[in-house]
Amino acid sequence: MKKISVAYILAAMFMLGMVISAPMVGHAHGKAHFSQKDIHPDLLKKQAEEWGIDTEGKDDETIRKELKEMHIRKQAEALGIKTEGKDIDTLAKEVRRVWVEQIAKQWGIATEGKDDKQIMKEVKEARVKKAAKELGISSEGKDLKQLAREVKEAQLKRQANELGIDTQGKDFKELAKEVREKMIYNAAEKLGVNTEGKTPEEIFHEIMMNHGDKVRELNLFPFQKDNIIFLKGDHNK
Repeated sequence: MKKISVAYILAAMFMLGMVISAPMVGHAHGKAHFSQKDIHPDLLKKQAEEWGIDTEGKDDETIRKELKEMHIRKQAEALGIKTEGKDIDTLAKEVRRVWVEQIAKQWGIATEGKDDKQIMKEVKEARVKKAAKELGISSEGKDLKQLAREVKEAQLKRQANELGIDTQGKDFKELAKEVREKMIYNAAEKLGVNTEGKTPEEIFHEIMMNHGDKVRELNLFPFQKDNIIFLKGDHNK
């Protein structure tokens, strides 16, 4: 049986649940705009089995819940956080705090006396302004929301151009859909996956199920892990 790592599961959520796979500066670390429900049940079941979770007689929602809890515990162990005697909500908050502090450190942002929300707001602002500068977008007289939107649009157009997609007259949603599908078809071609009669989602599922190692090796669906630490609605209170 081919192994599907957490990275592959996250990539699957990123591609299926978001309109574009390129990292978007408008998305704060620790909160991704997608749902775990977007993952194909086969991917969930396969990951559960690899982690020793019994799937017999369980519905998809139960498997998702157990996977999420296992994922949090694995992150805690990797970060050196003690798990004994802690419920999953407490553990998730501790994991999140460590991640937030690590990300803030990368950006040179002080964390003392600040809650996660404030820290991530500062991280987002730093990321947006850095990306705007790299893209030649002026930030003068613009609030963060406006600047982030302009950066996302510029990033999307740049990626579309790299993929040979015409951007003329297309709105963000339409262009993002074309970019995502182009990436899937390009990956399928590189991996020798037959696409005839299949939807982009079906092709992507086949790629992730059967060619996970190559996807990772060739970085066919690039994404930033620090953008997707927690799922939407999970411990973001």
